[in-house]
Amino acid sequence: MTSGSGSSPHEQPARRWSWRISLSILSSAACISFAACTPPPEPISTPSPTDSDLIASQPPETRAAPLPTRTAIPNHRIGLGEADFEDNFDVDAGWDTGASPRGAVSRLDDKLVISVQGPSSTLSSLSPTEPFADFLVEIEVHSEICESGDEFGLMIRAGGSGNPTQDSHYRFLITCEGAVRASRFLSGAEAPILPITPSTDVLPGAPAVNRIAVSAVGDEFRFFVNEMQVFQAEDSEIPSGRIGVIVRSRRGAQTTVSFDEFRVWDLASNQADE
Repeated sequence: MTSGSGSSPHEQPARRWSWRISLSILSSAACISFAACTPPPEPISTPSPTDSDLIASQPPETRAAPLPTRTAIPNHRIGLGEADFEDNFDVDAGWDTGASPRGAVSRLDDKLVISVQGPSSTLSSLSPTEPFADFLVEIEVHSEICESGDEFGLMIRAGGSGNPTQDSHYRFLITCEGAVRASRFLSGAEAPILPITPSTDVLPGAPAVNRIAVSAVGDEFRFFVNEMQVFQAEDSEIPSGRIGVIVRSRRGAQTTVSFDEFRVWDLASNQADE
């Protein structure tokens, strides 16, 4: 028999487990107490963005393409004298006229009138003048009926039968909404010289009256609207040809434009006379 004061073999392991549990509880309590006493970490300060940082983070500014240089030309005819050919359309001087499914070209009320029927249609009329290489041409353009996108103006250095969609020529145009444009046609293929560019010198809408002019000397062209040079360009593909007027509709059912006070100076003969 064992004595009453001694511990049984089963009690010793139980005491050891009890001691380990107590120690674990004390350790956890100490950790919790330590964490509670430790101050929280200070937040990391982020510097405020400077003006340069804000500017750098913004997208780059989008700038519109600059408009062509405007130059006043009150004396652009100095030294030219009388025009070599002029027509006020009070008599039939021999412009191309006639009717077609696309519209009609006629002389009416002392003006040359081109009326285009339907969208995406073009009509033109060549003047009775001989072909020119170097010249200054002016004409008064009356927009009678037009819509946005319609364009009208001068066709120069034209060759062939006068078909504006097939023959070679240059076009210098204004649009109904108040822009300028220039292009070159070679055998019906169009190449832009100046894309559609808004111009404050063009009186938009209808009815409106604008006076336009083109000077051509060699491969240099200058385009004028209401006594202002709106752009200058160079192109040497077509050296000479006839002069005419042209109207092109875009979306409208009818576009009507009349032309008056046509003047041409032969710059080659003027230079030879000097």
